[in-house]
Amino acid sequence: MSRSLNRASDPVRFVLVAGLVGIIALFVAYVAVDRLAGRSTSQASTTQIDSTTHPVLTVRRAPTTLSFTSRLGSVRRAMANVTSRLPSGACFRVDWMGETLSSVKSDTPFIPASASKILTAAVALEVLGPTYTFETQVFSDPLSSTGSVANLYLVGGGDPVLVRSDYPATEKYPTINPTAIEGLVNSIVAAGVSQVTQAINVIDNRYDQIRYLDIWPSSFYGVEAGPLGALMFNDSTVVDQPGRQDDPAIASGSELSVLLARQGIVSSSSIQRIDSVPATATKIASVTSAPLTAIIEEMLVNSDNNTSELLLKEMGFAKKGSGTTQSGLEVVSETIAKWGLGSPPTIVDGSGLSSSNSMTCDVFASLLEQNKDVLPPLMSVAGETGTLKTFFVDSPMEGRMVAKTGTLTGVKSLVGYLPLDEEEDVKFALLMNSSGIDNQNSFRPIWNSLAEALNRASATPRPEDLIP
Repeated sequence: MSRSLNRASDPVRFVLVAGLVGIIALFVAYVAVDRLAGRSTSQASTTQIDSTTHPVLTVRRAPTTLSFTSRLGSVRRAMANVTSRLPSGACFRVDWMGETLSSVKSDTPFIPASASKILTAAVALEVLGPTYTFETQVFSDPLSSTGSVANLYLVGGGDPVLVRSDYPATEKYPTINPTAIEGLVNSIVAAGVSQVTQAINVIDNRYDQIRYLDIWPSSFYGVEAGPLGALMFNDSTVVDQPGRQDDPAIASGSELSVLLARQGIVSSSSIQRIDSVPATATKIASVTSAPLTAIIEEMLVNSDNNTSELLLKEMGFAKKGSGTTQSGLEVVSETIAKWGLGSPPTIVDGSGLSSSNSMTCDVFASLLEQNKDVLPPLMSVAGETGTLKTFFVDSPMEGRMVAKTGTLTGVKSLVGYLPLDEEEDVKFALLMNSSGIDNQNSFRPIWNSLAEALNRASATPRPEDLIP
């Protein structure tokens, strides 16, 4: 009979024998190991581990983590009060210390209104550079021995903030960082000009001749923006003449004539357009704007629509040799693509006056992060300057929050920073598109709720404050 059959015939005996063999093997192994251990000499460790009186999870072991968690958590919880108030047509995002504390439809595009000027500013800083300036020039025909000249030639250089000294006092939001027209006048006087016998000729060919964009409501023309031109004094107004004039270059020539007369320089009443300065003319005066950062400050603080549209044309002129809105928009699109901001915004103007513009809160968050070292000082200050002057007065945000507002019918936006001492700024973007949201009774409670939540952001407790 086979072995397999024998094993099967007495299974109990087989199991007992196998178990006994295993026990004997384990005993032999134990004896061998024990003898080997007896021959070994134990060596004391040269490293002594100090005992500690602090538990593993003591605050002393993780102050940075606890500080970070405590501060972020406080703001994150407070943001729930903001999100609960938002209309369905809104996006919202708040970032701080590398974390997104609140995000509602942040990847959905909404109409930004004038908040889109942040994009115009960011691209202009990239394309033109922060020290870029605009120059306005005056040339003249040869002077006679008595200081008489036949013609003066006033050449526009795209400066959007050329104003006479008394003009800002007439504005709802007075021009900041202006270029003084009086600088041109004083230089003409210093050049010895005493009389202009034929004409003040204006040259306005740096940009196109489109005064208003057809995508704007006609009610905005000459009120919210325009007429646009590369040669524009006082937003196309003239001393003692009501309203904005149709042709900003002709209006600028008239304004120069008035100011020259105040200095005793008699000029012909003829103001005419020409294409270029004659080769025989000599440059006798010029005035240069403040650096681009100062121009952007005017645009953002006062939500200056003319400035934003002229900057767009200037970008087209500088990069494509064509001072048109379309060329400027192409530059903006190319720059955005280079930055890789994600879902590209739809931009049709530089000012945000058109309701055809659309952007996401995520794009704004990227722009705020990308420009966090330059934009905060160039924005309106809550309760103090520009379009935020009357908001957040007597609140913890007064003098602290800096932001860009945006308003159209059914649109209200607020995008900016809450700077903190010795700490990263809180960045926020809020775009609301809803019927009646531009009414103060609708948006103010939401803005106030945002202010209360932002006020929770603090540089304390610091890690050192949490160490026992």
